[in-house]
Amino acid sequence: MSVTYTAQCFVRPSLSALRPPYEHPTPAESDGAFSLADVLAIRSIHPFYNPHVLYPPDADAIRTVRRRAARGAGEVDLKRQPLLWKKDLYIAIERLINDSSPQNTFRRSIYTSTTGGGSGSKTLFFATDVHENRRQRALFGRFLRHMGLATEKDWIVTVHSAGNLYRSLDLTLELLENAGATVLAAGHDMSPAAVVRLVTQYSANALSGDSGQIVSMVHYISTLPQDERAKLGVDKIIYTSESLTAAQRAHIRAVLGPHTQICSILGSAEGGPYAASSSTHLSRGHLEEEKEEDDDDDSSAAGDFQDFFVDDRMTRIEILPMSVPENDASPVSAAACVPDGERGMIAQTSLTRLRNPLVRYITGDIGSLHRLSRRAAAALPARERRHMYVLRLYGRDRRFSFEWGGEYYEFRNLAALMNDARLGVLQWQVVLDRADGGSEEAWLEVRLLRAGEDVGGKNMIGDGIGTGTGTGTGIVSKEELARRIGTFFGLCAANEERFRLVFLDGLDQFELSSGGRKVVKFIDRFNK
Repeated sequence: MSVTYTAQCFVRPSLSALRPPYEHPTPAESDGAFSLADVLAIRSIHPFYNPHVLYPPDADAIRTVRRRAARGAGEVDLKRQPLLWKKDLYIAIERLINDSSPQNTFRRSIYTSTTGGGSGSKTLFFATDVHENRRQRALFGRFLRHMGLATEKDWIVTVHSAGNLYRSLDLTLELLENAGATVLAAGHDMSPAAVVRLVTQYSANALSGDSGQIVSMVHYISTLPQDERAKLGVDKIIYTSESLTAAQRAHIRAVLGPHTQICSILGSAEGGPYAASSSTHLSRGHLEEEKEEDDDDDSSAAGDFQDFFVDDRMTRIEILPMSVPENDASPVSAAACVPDGERGMIAQTSLTRLRNPLVRYITGDIGSLHRLSRRAAAALPARERRHMYVLRLYGRDRRFSFEWGGEYYEFRNLAALMNDARLGVLQWQVVLDRADGGSEEAWLEVRLLRAGEDVGGKNMIGDGIGTGTGTGTGIVSKEELARRIGTFFGLCAANEERFRLVFLDGLDQFELSSGGRKVVKFIDRFNK
């Protein structure tokens, strides 16, 4: 008996074929995100923005409002919309998520996630539509593929965290797989030694994790014998969360190789993934070219920053003046927004979130907007270039200082000190605490992780004994580092007994946030 097999072609379904009940895309959307008119129309009847609305609109209401928006009946000027602050957003979310009424549409078909809590704030809960979430991941995966961050040739091992409502592992897996890559889910519980074995066993070429996990993994790899490091073929890093400092980037390339591609994905629980960076396209080497193209760019005065590609079909970013009062929801007109190239507060509007829209949300980050340099534009597909722009991210908006010994220390100045590449600091943490016995005196402890002493056969730091103010590699000794930190905090006979500088050996020796397992930069036990 003979059996005949008939070959069949598998056709990948388009995004529009996977249409959820809440979307109902118009023909103009095709496989893209939502229109700004639709997002603003839903915003006007949503409890995030209108305190007189009890619950979000259901599917029928969304269809009606979108039809009206398609006829041009509604506000489409983004600059006229009030600002949305995290405090107000989470007051609304807390009410909605705790309301178990059957009429509460907010609790239907939601994707739940929490923020990582890396800045010491309490873990926050966020919810978005499950179908819109999958659609956004598909769109963003396609975006990553277009910019070459992940391709079908990549084998990626990810050590992202999962559990306790934290979703970075499944997010990373789906994004990178949608880009075409093969991804191995190591997770955060796998030991560094086991991760290295996994990378070697499957000849993986890329490692993914949050910035703290990447620093920890590379630090572990730096302690391996040279013959074991030589077996690793990792030439790409894909990280999330807080930006890597110049010292951390230098350490990664010292361990893995000078041509290691360092990539980053930018996102949040509120907005999902919305920007990405690759050292192949966006690097410090492009800055001189950009400066020639844009005389108004103030980057020459900038400290550490990271450039990201943003697709205006998915996300609109505005840069607002730093003078906008905190928690002021008043509209900021176009005239009040800062010019391209100048720094300010980042306001995000998502075109991938409709059921629970995110409009002019103050992310808490500082950034500036720039056009693509010629070199960056040339690296993108021609049909994509006109939709891309550059968001330069400088970090969190640290509008506070802490007091110790009668003096106030600004967090941004401390971060600038620690991010100095010459110090070789890979990770740091500051703890304000009470002395034993319930004393009212405040103790200050600074915890540091530095680059390994032997990387690629070179003494990167040394033990600091008898080395003067440096090690011959451009990185200062431990004594010089301690002196600079002491100078920053004004150490003297009156306060040095209440100060401690501790050098740690790994990420797990820091105090980490419970959800995202990120290093909490500042811990205040004294004022609790």
